[in-house]
Amino acid sequence: MLLSSLVLAAATAVSSVTALANPPVTDGKVVGGYALFGDPVKLKLLADNAANLPINRVWLSFVRPDLYYEPGSNTLVGVGLNYNNTQADYGFAEIKQYVQKLQAGGVEVFLAMGGWDYNCWPWSYAYYSIYNYGTTTPTYQSTIQKYGGGQIGACNEGNQFCYSCEPPSNGNTFDSFTIFPEPANSATWKQAQDYVTKNSKMPEKPVWHPELVGGAKYTTEKNGVVTVPGSNVWAQKGRDPYQDFVYVAKDLGLDGVDIDYEEFWHADMFKTDTSAQKNCGNGCTLYQTVYKFSAIMENMRINIKNIYPSLKLSTAASAAGAWAGTWWGGNHKGLTLNMVPSYPDLVAFVGTGANAGGWNIMTYDLSNSTVNCPPAPATCSLDGQVNFYMAQHTAAGVVANVGYEIGTPAYPPPAIDAAHSMPLTNALAGAIISNTQPYYKGGFFWELFKPQASPSDIHVTTLARVLCKAVLGANTPRCSGSIPILVNDVLPGSSDTVPIGPPGPAPSGPPACADPYSPTQQYTNGMKFSYNGYNYACTYWVPAGTQPGQPGLPQQGLCASTGAATSTIAPPASSTAKSTTTAVITTAQPSSSAAQTSSPAATSAKPTTTAAPGVPCTAAWVSGAAYSGGAQVSNKGFNWVANWWTNTEPNTADASWKQVGACGSGPAPSSSVVPPVTSSVVAPSTSAKPTTSSAAPATTSAATGGEIFNGASCTVFGARACSNQCQCSYVTVNGAYALQYQCTPASARC
Repeated sequence: MLLSSLVLAAATAVSSVTALANPPVTDGKVVGGYALFGDPVKLKLLADNAANLPINRVWLSFVRPDLYYEPGSNTLVGVGLNYNNTQADYGFAEIKQYVQKLQAGGVEVFLAMGGWDYNCWPWSYAYYSIYNYGTTTPTYQSTIQKYGGGQIGACNEGNQFCYSCEPPSNGNTFDSFTIFPEPANSATWKQAQDYVTKNSKMPEKPVWHPELVGGAKYTTEKNGVVTVPGSNVWAQKGRDPYQDFVYVAKDLGLDGVDIDYEEFWHADMFKTDTSAQKNCGNGCTLYQTVYKFSAIMENMRINIKNIYPSLKLSTAASAAGAWAGTWWGGNHKGLTLNMVPSYPDLVAFVGTGANAGGWNIMTYDLSNSTVNCPPAPATCSLDGQVNFYMAQHTAAGVVANVGYEIGTPAYPPPAIDAAHSMPLTNALAGAIISNTQPYYKGGFFWELFKPQASPSDIHVTTLARVLCKAVLGANTPRCSGSIPILVNDVLPGSSDTVPIGPPGPAPSGPPACADPYSPTQQYTNGMKFSYNGYNYACTYWVPAGTQPGQPGLPQQGLCASTGAATSTIAPPASSTAKSTTTAVITTAQPSSSAAQTSSPAATSAKPTTTAAPGVPCTAAWVSGAAYSGGAQVSNKGFNWVANWWTNTEPNTADASWKQVGACGSGPAPSSSVVPPVTSSVVAPSTSAKPTTSSAAPATTSAATGGEIFNGASCTVFGARACSNQCQCSYVTVNGAYALQYQCTPASARC
């Protein structure tokens, strides 16, 4: 995601306003797009057509992470949105007016902080994220090689360290860029730091960098003194940019805010690296960046609760963020995954509940070069990679939305490595919407007014319509609307047909936990163990006592302590339909209806089974419903418990269900399920949220008698207690599964 620069100026205070009520959305299901400012006409076009937009959410992009805003001032002078800097209030009143029109038309309005330029430090990115990893990468070739003749010493602030963040054709200056600050002056930031430190399960302590403030002179190991990009007005005024972000949202009456965090330089600069060359030759860890991002999100959560309790929070997250295994530098692989064990309540705040804006996974800007392909059996095609990365988030228990991009991807660099670029075509969009989207509650795209690069690229209206029908339902009136035309005309020769087929396999549940970690064991390459509910694998010899998560012992992801083998959840019964359907989108006529059909397979009646007397049956299993781990149902005369998220029918051949025993004493209380929703786009329910309960609250009193100890009964799989020493897990008791606390150490009690 890219953005333009803004010159900060003085603010003029005006009267305060009251936040507007949130508009309704469809059962929490979201289809939306980001709108990049630079032209205020964009917002007017969206507002004027609000009721007919084939989306129900828009993210206005981007504000600076080092913004300042004084509550009630009603001016965006220090916000950096770059909406209309010629107006006295920098567009505040106009934006507020258009926000109201969008909301009246049923569209939620979010404001996004960050984007690529508002994340990028040209010096650090050049030295740590590009030069540090060799001369053969496409990024090196398109920056240091192209503009510095291959000499890093020729790169400086004047040429923005050889145009590491943006090419010169963009017209950026050094002042175009900034970074996310650590506002040590803020009481809520200190609260967030305390939360991060106290709850960390990572093997390193946080090291904070409040000295990295815009305009500050920073002494480096490589280049002496360099300037930190960005503004320090917030610090001079004694303000907290993240708190002020919430105040801006409240005064504008917004529905939500979004954190687009892409500080790759931070991960590379502050990594733990045991290699002599400091190039992740043995693999690295990015725990310090996990700490920083978690503190930012926690600071947002604190201020939302204190200032604007109805505000939602979303984040644009790295595609590889939940991918387990060794991190080799250069991206944010594993950042989200490493948050889950330490901060499950924070992860859940973004993904589920009243304040959930969602984890928007940027499953685009992907390369099909061999070094960037996910492991088999995943394929390296765009749809294959999207499916793989989304499945990693499901396995980690992160409730996420699928990302799409219009036109030419930003990566790999088009001028250097176009051969490995994977733009979104109609066929690829159809494959992703068919195979992956059915298992996720939302989808989004970048960017609402981005043009096609060629007729083979899918047009934004075509994508928005078919995605809208897949998420909100084929008969949703707004799904036949259009995205307004600005610079995004339909190119001659473009197709408006998107092939829609039956859904692919559902995401896999977590694998069984390996043998527990032993501090006296000397681990060697390939050895596996589990620790605090997560599997780990040794990638090279490490001495006994090496903590899980250190280089050599990377986390592999959430595991289930049930003894069940790794299982891919079977697709819903309706997905066995063999016919391929086509969604016909007529972009030239916005008022026309899109025809879209599917032919789900017929479901046969379930046979009746005589149940054993004396044992009550739990609530009956509902065909097409989604069940989270721990859900209890009855089916065919037996009680069952879900081992993890599933929407399959309970049976002994399916590892996602455990048969508890025969039943037959009559009805029992209802269990919690996600009800099915009819859709003619894809066969399964699009309301199903693939999730595991690792994102449960950090503390629970569900143990027998209110006391928690090793072996005590519990009710919420994944819930933690006793300062995170105990976790609610499935164990085998007398041949049957039961939920009990497993504590480390075993003597823990609270």
